[in-house]
Amino acid sequence: SSAMRRAFHNLRNGRGGPVLVEIPADVGEQEIAEGSLSYTPPKRYRQSPDAQDVKEAVSLLLNAKKPVIWSGMGVLFADATKELQEFSELIEIPVYTTMPGKSSFDERHPLALGSGSSSTSLQARRWLQESDVLFAVGSSMTRTGYGQPIPDGKVIIHNVETIEDINKDFSVDVGLPGDAKLTLQAMIAEVKAQAGENGRKGTTKVAAEIKEIRDGWLAEWTPLLNSDEVPINTYRVIGEIERNLDKENSIVTHDAGAPRDTMMPFYPGTTPHSYIGWGKTTHLGYGIPLMIGAKLARPDKFCLNFMGDGAFGMSGLDIETSVRAGAPITTVVLNNGGMATYPGGYPTAKELYGTTHMVGNYAQIAEGMGAVGIVVTKPEEIGPAIKRAQQLNAEGKTVLLDIHSNLEASRSNFS
Repeated sequence: SSAMRRAFHNLRNGRGGPVLVEIPADVGEQEIAEGSLSYTPPKRYRQSPDAQDVKEAVSLLLNAKKPVIWSGMGVLFADATKELQEFSELIEIPVYTTMPGKSSFDERHPLALGSGSSSTSLQARRWLQESDVLFAVGSSMTRTGYGQPIPDGKVIIHNVETIEDINKDFSVDVGLPGDAKLTLQAMIAEVKAQAGENGRKGTTKVAAEIKEIRDGWLAEWTPLLNSDEVPINTYRVIGEIERNLDKENSIVTHDAGAPRDTMMPFYPGTTPHSYIGWGKTTHLGYGIPLMIGAKLARPDKFCLNFMGDGAFGMSGLDIETSVRAGAPITTVVLNNGGMATYPGGYPTAKELYGTTHMVGNYAQIAEGMGAVGIVVTKPEEIGPAIKRAQQLNAEGKTVLLDIHSNLEASRSNFS
């Protein structure tokens, strides 16, 4: 009982994550008399940052010339999305969401900058580059090549559950260790104390500036998002997913590599947990089991993962797991025969090892595992195929869309 108490305490407190309890085989095989164990489930405990630090943080944000909020996964874990929106609106500060934090702030909101991996939107890049004060909430702020860089010279306010992350990778001016929800509630109250009940509402032109930049950026990418190319352009697939899903009733994820970096800027996270962002390393194939888990947790949601054929080679047999578990999901496979779509490719690996010579009828493979396979070869077929997949999932059938796509190498990364 003491081991389980410690396990559930760690599960419910601090940074969220799995807990392993290892039991020796002979102990696990022992019989225990009913009623011989006494166990009380441990509670969840939350902490708030120091009031003086909150006061200093709010003062810095109110006096900043161009502040920005960096929202992480801790906002989702703390169920603090409403507080984040209220705080953002109260001071009219734009919000950028990290890859794990995607869907912690509705990307359709006028103050949303979008989200990012190594790719992101122009408005996000602009604010991250030009901001003078950055407020990170619910984020470890771990440096990674799979995220957006934070230039030197900024005033940084850092909220995170684990104090060990503060001053870890960045020099922090104000540390706010604690639960993201409690922290934001304290920040909201302090803004009202310093700037009045309405804060800075209606006093800036931030939303209009974001819209102008976003509109110009999207205009540059619209030809690819609406491309009629054959083989089908990757961005057309993303555009069709975005246009044909009921975002409030769907859960979407990318796979590692090209699907991550092409999808992150262009498919918006809306309601909390409607998008699962991951992939700080290239562990190909995680999208399928991730969506099986999402479907088991939320059977009322349409669950879709977007992956390449290389990733399918790593976990494609889990389509059978989806069928067997009664967890109907939709898998979109970019069938382009390429191991990666980076500019220039891998000429030596291609010549010596045939890394771009993958061939497969993935729809037929899915059929062999009890799922429904749909082959898509023309852009105009994508939308109807997605609609059909939603219908089939509702009927309890797992679906794989085998989309014959191109090797699109362009990224919204401003490099």
